[in-house]
Amino acid sequence: MGNYLVVGVHSDEEVTANKGPPLFNEEERYKMARSVKWVDEVVENAPYVTTLETLDKYNCDFCVHGDDITLTADLKDTYHIVKAAQRYKECKRTQGVSTTDLVGKMLL
Repeated sequence: MGNYLVVGVHSDEEVTANKGPPLFNEEERYKMARSVKWVDEVVENAPYVTTLETLDKYNCDFCVHGDDITLTADLKDTYHIVKAAQRYKECKRTQGVSTTDLVGKMLL
């Protein structure tokens, strides 16, 4: 899809407001993202709703997310802005790899 990967990581505050408390705190998530060999740059405190200004600030041609829908607390598509501007691409989500699945297994 590209030759330079910028990964946005949301703050604990944004995650809690839109999804509930995160399993890992933001510092842990920043460290995990930076440890992935294909990641070239990590944007800390990325906005939960991706904006064109954010893409432009980091020289991103488009935003990529899995085919699982991500909604805000008020049920808006978090990618509606970049989708409307045709700066969104989607990839197949890996089944069985999700926070929801992980928490479910931990509670069994």
